[in-house]
Amino acid sequence: MAKKPKKRLHAATACKYIQLYVRLLETDENGYGTCCSCGKLLTWAETQGGHFQPKGRNYNAASMEEDNIHLQCSKCNLYMGGNPAGYIEYMLKNYDEKTIDRIKQLSYQTLDCNQIDEIAHIYKQKCIDLAKTKNFKVNI
Repeated sequence: MAKKPKKRLHAATACKYIQLYVRLLETDENGYGTCCSCGKLLTWAETQGGHFQPKGRNYNAASMEEDNIHLQCSKCNLYMGGNPAGYIEYMLKNYDEKTIDRIKQLSYQTLDCNQIDEIAHIYKQKCIDLAKTKNFKVNI
């Protein structure tokens, strides 16, 4: 009997599509966007989908919340631990306290594999549609 893929593999796929979608969405028609934490200008391909509320190893519900993910440069996202000071400034400028609290609460919730797979399916299609609209060449 074949083993079912582990939940983290389902979650990794969903996160890949959500992060790609946000990277495409938050760039202009020329493919440029700015890091939410430091303001550095980058192409969509150079950016990463950084999380305000970290996803952690268990891939909580916040890790798949679009409002929790924004463009980040690799320096802020990887080498500065998400650059929390810059990120919170961005969040406070762009979201109200209610939204920020909702995102924080999502970090305590888990999703099952069916929910995760549905999210992956939705965001994969959103990526395809947005890449076509913006005329970006994206391997999906």
